[in-house]
Amino acid sequence: MASLWYLLIGMLLGNGMPHFLFGVAGKVFRSPFGQRSKPPVNVAWGTFNFVAATALAFWRWARQPPRASDLPLLVLGFWLTVLMFGLTLKTRFLSE
Repeated sequence: MASLWYLLIGMLLGNGMPHFLFGVAGKVFRSPFGQRSKPPVNVAWGTFNFVAATALAFWRWARQPPRASDLPLLVLGFWLTVLMFGLTLKTRFLSE
């Protein structure tokens, strides 16, 4: 169960990336609640995800040092989230 925290950390990092990048690029992107949001909202949401992932990582490391089996879960969480965004980006935003 403790290793699932690394899956969540990876998902937060993966979720923060497109929001932050679209926001910094000045593009409208969907908000955390599925509506289209202005760039400052997405920069803030992406930054929040990065800060939350960092805080969770430090919290986990203080309670239990990471094991070798935790890294694949972190990477899996990251890439699953990036894949989800990539697939929805293609169908939702490029067709509009």
